[in-house]
Amino acid sequence: MCSNKDIVSAKFAVAMFPEKNRCFIFKIVGSCLVILGLLHAFFSETLVNNLMEKEMVLSPDSKTFDLWKKPPVKVTLDFYMFNWTNPQDFQNLNIKPKFEELGPYRFTEVPHKVDIKWHPDNASMTYRKQSKYYFDAAGSKGRLEDEIVTVNSLAVSLSAKAKRWSPLRRRVIDIALKVYHNDITMKKSMDELLFEGFEDVLLNVANFLPSSLTDVKVPFDKFGYCYPRNHSVDVTGLYNIHTGADDISKFGQIHTWNYRNTTGAYAPECSKVYGSAGEFQSVYLKPHKPIHFFLSDVCRTVRMDYVETTEVEGVKGFRYEGGKRMVDNGTLYPENVCHCNGECVPSGLINISSCWFGSPMFISYPHFYDADPYYLSEVDGLRPEKQKHELYLVLEPKTGLMLEMAARLQSNILVEPISDFTMFRNRRRIFFPLFWFEARTRVSPDLANEFKIMPRVTLCGQILGGISVLIGVVLLLWYPVKAHLQNRLIQQIKINNLDSETHRVVGKTISLQPEISPLLVTTAQERTKILERTDTRLSDLSIGESTNSADRSSMQSSASTT
Repeated sequence: MCSNKDIVSAKFAVAMFPEKNRCFIFKIVGSCLVILGLLHAFFSETLVNNLMEKEMVLSPDSKTFDLWKKPPVKVTLDFYMFNWTNPQDFQNLNIKPKFEELGPYRFTEVPHKVDIKWHPDNASMTYRKQSKYYFDAAGSKGRLEDEIVTVNSLAVSLSAKAKRWSPLRRRVIDIALKVYHNDITMKKSMDELLFEGFEDVLLNVANFLPSSLTDVKVPFDKFGYCYPRNHSVDVTGLYNIHTGADDISKFGQIHTWNYRNTTGAYAPECSKVYGSAGEFQSVYLKPHKPIHFFLSDVCRTVRMDYVETTEVEGVKGFRYEGGKRMVDNGTLYPENVCHCNGECVPSGLINISSCWFGSPMFISYPHFYDADPYYLSEVDGLRPEKQKHELYLVLEPKTGLMLEMAARLQSNILVEPISDFTMFRNRRRIFFPLFWFEARTRVSPDLANEFKIMPRVTLCGQILGGISVLIGVVLLLWYPVKAHLQNRLIQQIKINNLDSETHRVVGKTISLQPEISPLLVTTAQERTKILERTDTRLSDLSIGESTNSADRSSMQSSASTT
């Protein structure tokens, strides 16, 4: 037979086992939630970055490749022409050339890539750029038929090239310039000066003569500032870029240009081919660090410096500007002296003559913005403004993709006196502004929403991780806290029971303590006095009754005796 004690112990054990099981389960689940939550909170960004890197790698099936091949963004190209208003005064050294800015003449550029070839052995690809330009009459301030008066760039280029030739060859060029009608100016339509181009006798002569005589062969049958860029694939050259398959840090960076890692247009230290090919910048950009772009039109890599962090269509981006460093020739930044190319001029102009078949071409910001004051002092009609003429772009820091761009550059040609040529004898030395352009693009709202997904996913992962940790901590602390509260409750019950016993034993004393209401104390005292008087009266009555009883007993005894 089991005793009552054994039965009670068995019931207690049955009651305790489920409690222990629940406590154990709570600890296991809580620990797992805490661990998973911490992993989610601290490594969700890493997971998102890994997914992004896989999507960023250029491959025939990647989404990035489709965006790169035919960008969905719209590129607006505005041209501003400098119309020369006083060419008749060019021989007068006391009168500055005056210019009137015409435009904008707006074009829409549709860029895409052709001749794409993949090279898995070194994780690279080669391609050519092709752009189609469509005139936007509604967005333009002028027509393609507008006539522009400007300097004869062909005559200037030929004379600048021939000034270092032998006397006999210089004499031949002087005769050719006289036959050409000996005019330093030319009037052409806007369309002819830009994309359409026009035939010229000097260009035909230069192409007819052997390259040993002219030192350079111009591969064009017409002359135009942007001829033959429209629909052409040969102007910008052949690019080879890294796909990022072997190293994501190389993503979008140029490997070679025209099969070479140097351009040969400048001194060796400035001829290296590196930086972004234009469409992609390195991933994981860091603030306060510059970025580099390779520009085939100037045959060199240019640097842009970080300025600030801003927002475009609600997406955070890093803003970079060209600044004075980009157009310096060593005056302000000694490391740029190798870009002088034999013609070191004051800061503000880039000598690109070696990239333009020997023509004395120089690139600057529009209206000589951020340039040495010398250039503005030689002309009339140019007024530089930061908001209108600075060059900047905004990049999304994780992917390096373009959010906004305003590329503004001006083409100038150096006109200088050359005594061997009648056309340029006793002329003013001037950097003659030809035109400037503004290429603008901005990310579309739909594409901007895709950029917003990554930080949102990261934030959601961190929030869920925090919630998971919080729930796990609650589960881990549930039973310890519950046991603690139960112990406190038991102790409080014991104290209350003890207090109740004390009140029963010394109830009257406790009721007369000073902390009780004075009215209650007074009432209790009056009741005590009444009880005392009642006790006294009862005592007196008892004594009287006792005396009367004794007298009656004595009387009864006497009567009996008698």
